[in-house]
Amino acid sequence: MEKLNSRTVSTDVLVIGAGGAGIRAAIEAHNLGAKVLVVSKGDYPAGCITAIAMGAITAAIDSRDSRDTHYEDTLRGGHHLNNPKLVRLLADLGPERALDVERYGTQFDKMDGKFDYFSYPGHALPRAILAGDRYKGGFFRGIVREATRLGIEVLERVMVVDLLREGGAVCGALALEIDKGSLLVLQAKAVIIATGGAGYLFSLTTNLPGITGDGCALAYEAGARLSDMEFVQMRACMIHPAPMRGTAPPADGGVTIGGRFYNGLCERYMKKYHPEKAEQVTRAEVARCTQKEILEGRSSPHGGVYGDFSGVPREQLAKFKAFMQSCAAANFDPAWQPYEWAPGAHYFMGGIVINERCETGVPGLYAAGEAQSGTMGANRLPGNALTETQVFGAIAGAQAAELARSATAPVPAPQTIAGSVGKVAALWNRDRGVDYREVRREISESLSRYAGVIRTEEGLRKAIGLMDEVGEKRIGSLCVAEARSFRELAGLFETMNIFAVGRLILQAALLRTESRGAHNREDYPETSVAWRKNILFQRREGKAVVVTRSPDEA
Repeated sequence: MEKLNSRTVSTDVLVIGAGGAGIRAAIEAHNLGAKVLVVSKGDYPAGCITAIAMGAITAAIDSRDSRDTHYEDTLRGGHHLNNPKLVRLLADLGPERALDVERYGTQFDKMDGKFDYFSYPGHALPRAILAGDRYKGGFFRGIVREATRLGIEVLERVMVVDLLREGGAVCGALALEIDKGSLLVLQAKAVIIATGGAGYLFSLTTNLPGITGDGCALAYEAGARLSDMEFVQMRACMIHPAPMRGTAPPADGGVTIGGRFYNGLCERYMKKYHPEKAEQVTRAEVARCTQKEILEGRSSPHGGVYGDFSGVPREQLAKFKAFMQSCAAANFDPAWQPYEWAPGAHYFMGGIVINERCETGVPGLYAAGEAQSGTMGANRLPGNALTETQVFGAIAGAQAAELARSATAPVPAPQTIAGSVGKVAALWNRDRGVDYREVRREISESLSRYAGVIRTEEGLRKAIGLMDEVGEKRIGSLCVAEARSFRELAGLFETMNIFAVGRLILQAALLRTESRGAHNREDYPETSVAWRKNILFQRREGKAVVVTRSPDEA
């Protein structure tokens, strides 16, 4: 049996994930005197999901706007499954956190020295401010610059595979140093999970390849609760031209500035479902109507629908510089050529349950950003995701720093570390078994087919049947025998996370016998008052315990 090399690093606050929430948390913890270490599974900053975000953050900064209006819009957009306390924090703290980003060096679009507010569906009035160099990390650039100025350490291509606990408290993590082929033992007084969502559980997504639900799986295994797992936001995702597959067309297809959608019969189909608002409804509703057109045979040649930017003024399109550059590289001009798109996984409303202090209920463990749940409810309004990263990243960083300063945190015992290392070594040394890539592909295809935009009991039970078969016969036999590298080992761990998170998505979707927000049950098309409650999962003594509660009880 091959022995794995390892080294140990100690810090006050460990941040898992180097996107918007993670780096904002690190900045806050550092400013409060904590020693901070950030680990990123991918490249930093280019490999972080915030780096490809469009760059629109929503906040009630304008004098004509109000925090109360933003609060009400978000609750309504989330179909009132949001945790009202978290939404209040989002709305109340959003303006100051957005201005922080500007102070860090991000340049937002302005006109005559004032923010040039952009309108998004679901918001009562224009409140989104756009980073000038969107689609090229424009929003993220200032945040990264501030972290660099402060000297915050970020380790790239490091994947956390286990949280270390003593006496029920999280006190560190075990990680793979992917490039070095060695293990990293991370000792910390407080740990923040900011790993993003789970878009890559699905075959078509706007997310980066590494977004595989890692944070949810880690927290769940450590005893934290997960909620709202059935709510996966699907949005316009380009499928043609082929080089641009997976690209999110800017501003949801520019629907508030002249963008239009057509089916394969060249019918502006959204007018059929919503005669007055047409495309200017929530992302969840656009996805539902679009999937219906596709399933009923009115698709475009590549299996989607058409997006049309020809009604968008050229000067507006020109603002999306990087998008237009990508189009040019694909020999495609969206000013007059339609593109094809289908609903792709974009944002995960579900995640780790937190309170107003970003505490997870597991001592020493915090969560922030898309990895958390509660803020968005059953559907997310555009622009609120980046606000969430900054508001809750800052809170998590502050709370973690306070814990690190005030508490004598436990240190992982040698036997705890040895047990965690032993699990990794067993997988690494397994010389025969099931190819994890095959299992990953099957799970992704099943989730996309049966737990995508439109769901039924029959389809969900089929997918759960596959998951049960994988769990009973194959998940315990995954191996990297044919391509022995830590990159492949990381892929194996991702597959186990995809399995764990995917199973909960399916179970929650089956339990919720109604349609609400991003969850559409064809066999239960109506919204039920009785289902104005959240579904929560917690692992106890190796088994999943399921409970429901009203958002008002959070």
